[in-house]
Formats: sequence, C-alpha cells, structure tokens
Amino acid sequence: MKYRMLEKTQKHKGFFRIDAYRLEHQTFEGGTLEIVREHLERGNAVAILLYDEQHDEVLLIEQFRIGPAVAGDKAWLIEVVAGMVDAGEDIEQAARREAVEESGYLPERLQSLGGYYSTPGGSSEWIDLFLGYVDRDQPVAKGGGEASEHEDIRPFWLSRQEAMQWLEQGKINSGGPMLCLLRAFGCQGLVQRG
Repeated sequence: MKYRMLEKTQKHKGFFRIDAYRLEHQTFEGGTLEIVREHLERGNAVAILLYDEQHDEVLLIEQFRIGPAVAGDKAWLIEVVAGMVDAGEDIEQAARREAVEESGYLPERLQSLGGYYSTPGGSSEWIDLFLGYVDRDQPVAKGGGEASEHEDIRPFWLSRQEAMQWLEQGKINSGGPMLCLLRAFGCQGLVQRG
C-alpha cells in the first residue's frame, strides 16, 4: 500500500506543534482516498521503569497531568520516569538523564523493553521503554523533576508485587507505565486457555 503527501500547513507552534497534512493513500479495495489529518509534533520520548533487584522493588513517580484533569479524572498519575529525547541525544542518554532528574537515581544498566507509537492516529511520537537497574540505597541526586520545567514529581519505592497489583486494580492507568510493568514482569491474562 502506498500514500502520497500533497500539502502540509502549520496550524500552531508552541510547546507542541500542530500541522495539517493533506494526503492521498491507497484503499484496501484498490482505489485511492484523499484525506486531511492534523498531526501533533512533540518529538520522541523514553520511559524507564527503575528496578532494584536486591530489594525486588520498583521506583514509581506521581505527578500532575493535564489530560486527566481536563477529562475530569484524578489528575495525579502514578507513572514511571519518562521524558523527551533532546536534540543530539541518543535514547540511552535521555533515559539516564531523565532518571536522575525525576528520581535521583542513575541506572547502572538499561535493558530495552521495546517501544511504541503513543497516539498513532494523531502523532508520530515514538516512546522507547527501558528497565533501569538501580540500587535504592545509592541515589546520586535529589530527584523530583526540573524546577525550570515546572515539574513537581514525587518519586517513591514500591514492591514489584504491589506495583503489579496496582496495575491490575487500575491505579496505574497510563500507557507507558503499564507497558513497562507488563514487559518487565509479565502478566496474568484475563483469558486462560489450555
């Protein structure tokens, strides 16, 4: 299947950029379809689940999020360390920088957990996921986020088992943290066969 970009128009440029794309793509029935789609450009990101193997604990963070607030839901989410990849920075550098900024811990080792498009219907943002191995007794900084970025982050430790329970109970309810926990520690599926 093929597509062709016909026109791009910038609609907004602030912290995020919104562009409108007029394009044409082949259809499953053999024809073509011309459409206009708005695209949110925000760059790529990393999400890091910090894990202390010796204590079998994960470091999670809590912070205010505008999306749930606008939706009328609980505005403080339980998440993993995450952030944008800066220009000229590779994904592992970004993961380590964000870990120190938000949690105060520098991962000794990073293990890839894969990656995903966060909202493919409206954004090209790709998020690389990592499991970062740390020693909870060896912080390298205070953590809590960057004041210059107006971050107010509460890092905290939780047993791996309790984190998985929170996931099952819906206390952890955003994509990055859910995928990190499931990729790192597996999942008991709702449907059991066999």
